[in-house]
Amino acid sequence: MIRKIRLLTSSAVFLTLCAGPAFPQTTPAPKAAAAKEEALPTADELSAKCAKGSGGKEAWAKIKTMTMTGTIEIPAMNMTGKLDVYAKSPNRLLRIVNIADGQFIQKQAFDGQAGWKSDPQSGLKPLEGAELEETKIEAILDTDARLKEVHPDMKVTGRAKVGDRDAYTALTHQPGGKTVVMYLDAETGLRLGEDSEGLDPSGNVLKTSAVFEDYRTACGIQAAYRVRVTTPQFGFVLNIKEVRCNEPVDDSMFAMPAADPAAPPKS
Repeated sequence: MIRKIRLLTSSAVFLTLCAGPAFPQTTPAPKAAAAKEEALPTADELSAKCAKGSGGKEAWAKIKTMTMTGTIEIPAMNMTGKLDVYAKSPNRLLRIVNIADGQFIQKQAFDGQAGWKSDPQSGLKPLEGAELEETKIEAILDTDARLKEVHPDMKVTGRAKVGDRDAYTALTHQPGGKTVVMYLDAETGLRLGEDSEGLDPSGNVLKTSAVFEDYRTACGIQAAYRVRVTTPQFGFVLNIKEVRCNEPVDDSMFAMPAADPAAPPKS
């Protein structure tokens, strides 16, 4: 579940292009905590803690489809929007971000083999290279149940504070050289935050921080119902309103359409 929410932070790329003037960050990144004497857990141990804390592998295995709806708030721009996410085991995903009542619509999907995206800037196009490889990872439904398997280079690097919670930091890399630092709750293993840095599709360096909050039980697993995201340009908040599981989701939803779904209607 948190993986599907985390994919929404990539909307920062699109929103940055549309945002215009820069705004200060509204969410502070997690701060490093003072070193402690006890040894850090291994990546395998922390991955197992995440799996258990997020609901357990058995609970994740029961989820065949997941549908999520919510809202986006961009306070500095006085803008709001809607989001819809459709996921299907093992690795199909469709994300739809609708800003300002349809003025900006972004869609991105992976059908298990190929990916595509559509937005007002670039139109409809297939995903390629690092962007495709990254989307393949994002589309895996049960990442939190097998974190180390999905991120084989995962390395536990230290300790931090996320709000009032003690956390471990774990470093991993994604295709294209993107660096990701995950913050996992030291007690429960739940992912509390994430910092990422890498090149966006235009070749510009993009830094994004996300904090995952308001965990609740949904479909037998733990889900963050609020995500606060910041970039150097601005911040936005994702609020999840509803999560539904194991409802019918047709595979055709994830296939690349013949026409651009984000293009304005012809007059």
